[in-house]
Amino acid sequence: MNRQFFTVMKFEFMTYLRNKVYVGITLAVVILMAIGLSLPAIISTVQDMGVDFSSDDEPTVSDTIYVVDKTGQAPDTEWFAQLSDTNLWETATEDKIDEIKTRIDEKNASGLLIINEADDYTWVIRRMGMMESGMPAQFQTALGQYYRALFLSEQGLDETAIMSALQEPQLEIVEIVEESGKSMEQTYFYTYLLLFLLYMTVMMYGQLVATSVASEKSNRAMEMLITSAKPMNLMFGKVIGSGLAGLAQISVMLITAGVFYKINEAHLEAISIIKSVFSMPPQIIFYTILFYITGYFVYAFLYGALGSLASRTEDINTSIMPIILIFMVAFFIAFYGMMSPETPLLTVASFIPFVSPMAMFVRISMTEVPIWQIVVSVALMFATIWGTGWLAAKIYRIGILMYGKPPKIKDLAAMLRNAR
Repeated sequence: MNRQFFTVMKFEFMTYLRNKVYVGITLAVVILMAIGLSLPAIISTVQDMGVDFSSDDEPTVSDTIYVVDKTGQAPDTEWFAQLSDTNLWETATEDKIDEIKTRIDEKNASGLLIINEADDYTWVIRRMGMMESGMPAQFQTALGQYYRALFLSEQGLDETAIMSALQEPQLEIVEIVEESGKSMEQTYFYTYLLLFLLYMTVMMYGQLVATSVASEKSNRAMEMLITSAKPMNLMFGKVIGSGLAGLAQISVMLITAGVFYKINEAHLEAISIIKSVFSMPPQIIFYTILFYITGYFVYAFLYGALGSLASRTEDINTSIMPIILIFMVAFFIAFYGMMSPETPLLTVASFIPFVSPMAMFVRISMTEVPIWQIVVSVALMFATIWGTGWLAAKIYRIGILMYGKPPKIKDLAAMLRNAR
């Protein structure tokens, strides 16, 4: 590495820092994270000042739910009211069923429950909403227990025997985490969040490298640069400068999240998802940064090389499509591996350099991975980074002076063999 490399790297890094879109996106994400993590505290403070956010809407006749009992043994309306959010329950006779259905259709009633037999119920409702979708099943279960208790009482059983007969079996699921100390429930959310962050940042900054190279080529600026700097220095400087900009952006986001979580921790502890994310082990942040760096460089050199083959910025998407497809396959392998992180597929994928940045990250986050496997995986990635960087520099030197239709792989391979 020499002065040319550091000059290119500094120029590329400062270009991002002066870019209004880059700064705007970073500030927008920071502000949104700050507001989102502070929202429970803000609501609590406003409520302490006497502002009530609860709804003041009183139930009306249109909220009434009617009960038609054909068994003659149904519970009274107070029993139904205890199982729901409304006290507007009324009993009705069979001859009123059609009339009540009309009221429901005209939005003058909320619903109608017809108890045909002890184990046969009909629920009439105008439209099944998200909040109402569980109500029929809820009352089916409750009424089933009610009628079973009534039957057992008629058989002469006392209340204690009836309660024992109706008691639902208790199921307790115990997750064995002693060996690895990692529970899937606790690790899933932050693994998913950080995996998606890795995917988005590597994809975004890799494409920015390709776009930057193609843009310099299309406006002929690259022809001047190539005469004053070596292709290796240009390629490595550009890729590392962009990578540092991405790393800076990720660091700002992670620091912002950590700071505002600590400030509002007392108000966020009740939200299990947020708590599990911010309860991640500190080494996970280290691995997030490590695999961002390795994943970015593995792909960024290829993005830059293929970007140099495009004569116009409009041709970028076509040129880099193979890299995008490979990266998407790597993401989906890691994503589906989260469902069962100890599968052989994910284990093998964690040693394949183009997949391992995300596959190994998932394994480390959700299971216990032997340190030698991590070392081997990272070493293979660094070797691949150097190899792709060397190859990308050779393609770059050839591609920046080529205009027109990008060469086919066979022709490109022949050019690389003949190049000095």
